[in-house]
Amino acid sequence: HTMSMGSSMGHREEAPAAVHAAQRRSSIVGAAGAGCGAEVASVRASVRVQSRGSGWGSALVLSAALVGLGAVAGEGAPALRGLKPVPSDSIGRTGVAAAQHQLQFEPGSSSGHQGEMRLRSMETDLEARMVALENKVTKAKNAADESWILMSSTLVLMMTISGLALFYGGLVRVQNVLATVMQSFAIACLITVLWIAVGYSLCFTEGSVVYGSYQRFWLTGLTLETRHPLNPLVSEPVYCLYELTFAIITPALIPGAFADRMRFGPMLIFIALWHLLVYCPVAHATWMTDGFLHKARVLDFAGGNVVHITAGFSGLVSSIVIGKRTGYGAEQFSAHNMLISVLGASLLWVGWCGFNGGSAGSPSPRASMAVLNTNVSAATASLSWMFTEWALRHRPSVLGMISGAIAGLVTITPGAGYVNITGAFCTGLIAGPVVYFAAQLKHRFHFDDALDAFGIHAPGGCLGGMLLAFFATEEVAGNDQFGDPIKGLFYGDSGMQILLQLYGIVVVAAWSSAMTFLILKGVDLTIGIRVAVEDELIGLDMVVHGHHHMDNSFRPGNSGSRENTDQSKRSDVLPNWIGDHSADNTAEREAREGAPGVSRAGTGWGGADPAVPRVPPRMQARDNSAEHGRDAPPHAGPQEIEAVLVGEIGEG
Repeated sequence: HTMSMGSSMGHREEAPAAVHAAQRRSSIVGAAGAGCGAEVASVRASVRVQSRGSGWGSALVLSAALVGLGAVAGEGAPALRGLKPVPSDSIGRTGVAAAQHQLQFEPGSSSGHQGEMRLRSMETDLEARMVALENKVTKAKNAADESWILMSSTLVLMMTISGLALFYGGLVRVQNVLATVMQSFAIACLITVLWIAVGYSLCFTEGSVVYGSYQRFWLTGLTLETRHPLNPLVSEPVYCLYELTFAIITPALIPGAFADRMRFGPMLIFIALWHLLVYCPVAHATWMTDGFLHKARVLDFAGGNVVHITAGFSGLVSSIVIGKRTGYGAEQFSAHNMLISVLGASLLWVGWCGFNGGSAGSPSPRASMAVLNTNVSAATASLSWMFTEWALRHRPSVLGMISGAIAGLVTITPGAGYVNITGAFCTGLIAGPVVYFAAQLKHRFHFDDALDAFGIHAPGGCLGGMLLAFFATEEVAGNDQFGDPIKGLFYGDSGMQILLQLYGIVVVAAWSSAMTFLILKGVDLTIGIRVAVEDELIGLDMVVHGHHHMDNSFRPGNSGSRENTDQSKRSDVLPNWIGDHSADNTAEREAREGAPGVSRAGTGWGGADPAVPRVPPRMQARDNSAEHGRDAPPHAGPQEIEAVLVGEIGEG
C-alpha cells in the first residue's frame, strides 16, 4: 500500500489488468508441475520484464507466480518474507482494493526505496526457484520418455521370444515344435550380437542413401549422454535397444515360410546375411534422414515396408527355393496344438501396442492414437476375416480369428501414427477379407508357405502402405521432414502420396526378393539348406536337436537327467514313450490300427509297398484348412510316429 502511494495515477489504473495477468501466470506456473517446462520459461521471462515496471505490476506478478511455484514445490507464498501469505483463491480478485489487500506489508517493514530493493531481491530468488523447477520438470519428462521406450522395447522383444515362438510352435506338427521355437530364440540371440557389432551403425548413422557409416561399430561413441537425431528425447542406449527389437522380430517371421524342412546351421547363416543385406539397407533408406526412400517422402510409421514387406516376400522366395514339405498337397497337415497358437497370437497383439505406440518416440497423444488405432484395426480385421470365412466355408474357426487379428495388426503398422479412428476401422475392415484371399494364393500357385509368413505379412504390409495414402490426416500425422502437412487423398492430398507409397513398396519388395534368392542359392550351393527326407519324416526335434518336447524325461516317475535326453545315435532318436515292439504290443496295435503291410497308396506317403505300414487314420487328419482357409501342419501322436518309424527304421 505504501508503494502504491509512490506510484503514478496511471499505474493505479493499470492495477486490475495486472491482477488478471497475475492470475494467468499463476495458472501457467501451476501447470509447470505437470511437466510444462516451456511455460516455466515463459513465466520467467514475463516476471523478468514486468517486475521492472510499476509497483502494482511487479508485486502482483511476483506474488501470483510464487503462489503457483509454492503449490508445485510444496512451499507457500511466505517465502516472500516482506509479504503476508496470499491464499491462491484470492489471486482472482480484481480492483485496487483486492490488490491493496494482497500487498500489505507486515509491521516493521520499510517503504519507498527499501521496498524496491526487497522486490528485486525477491525477483532474484524467484528466478533461482524457476531454474530449479524447470530442471526438475525436464528430468521428470525425460524419465517418462525413457520409461515409455523401455516398456515398448520389452513388449516388442516379448513378441518374438514368446508370442511368435508360441504362435508358430502351435501350428507345426508335433515332431517339429521345439525346432520351430528354437529358431525364434536363436534368431533373437544372433541378431542381438550382430546389432551391437555392425547392424545399428549400418542402419542408424548418416552415411549413404542405402547404408550408414562405421561410426557406431560395436556401439563406439554411444554413451549415456548421447542422443540420436531421430529421437533426441531419450538417451541413445534406449533408442538402440528399441530398434534392436525390430531387427530381431523381422527375420524371425521368415522361418514360418519354410517350417519343418530347413537345416538349423544354414538357417543361421542365411538369417545373418539377410540381416546385413536386406534389413539394414531397407531400414536406413526408409527411416534415416539421408535414406533415399525417406528423402522421397515414402511414409512408414512403424515398419510396413521395413518389417512386413521384407519378411513376407523373403518368405515367399524361401518357400520356393527350399521346396515343399514331403507329402505337401497329397495329405493334410494340421496344427498340433491350437491353444498354444492362440496364446502366442494374444502375446503378439499385446506386444504390438509397444511396436506401434513406441514408434511415436514418447508418451504423447500421437502414441495414444497409435495404440488405439492398433487395437481397433486388429479387432475389426479379426471380425471381417471371421465373417468372410463363415460365409464361404459355413463355419468360423479359431485359427481364422487369430489370423485375422494378425492381419489387422500388420496392415495398420505403416499408418498407425498417421490415421484417425475412421482410418483404423476401415483399414481393419478391408484387411480381413483381402488378406484372407491372399493367403489362398499358395494353393493356386502350389508353393508351400507353411505358416503363411508370406500370405499374411506381404499382402498386409502392402495394403497398409497404400491405405495410409488415403486415410492419413494432418490432425494426427502433423508435418513431414520438410515441414509440409501429411494428408491422404480423403483429406486433401492430390494423390501424389499414393504414387510415392507404391514406389516404396515395389522397391522394397524387389530388393528383398532378389537378395533372399541370392543368399539362399549361395548357401545351398556351398553347404546345403534342406534336411534329408527321412529326417523330415522323423522330425527336426529328434534329428537336429536330439530330444522331443514329449520326451519320457518329462513323464512322472522319471528322473529327467541328461542321460535321458542325450540321444547321439539314430537308434536313440525314438522317443521313449513309443514303447517296445513285443508281440503283445504288436497284436494290440494291429487290433487298434489294422494289420501292417497295407498299401499306403493315396495317402501321400509313397506307393503300394506291402513292406511299409499304412498311415494310421488319425494321422490322416481332417482338413482343418477347410475351416480356416489356411494349410496347417498335421497332428501326429505317439502311435502315428511309431507306425511311420517302424517302416523307416524297422522293428526292435
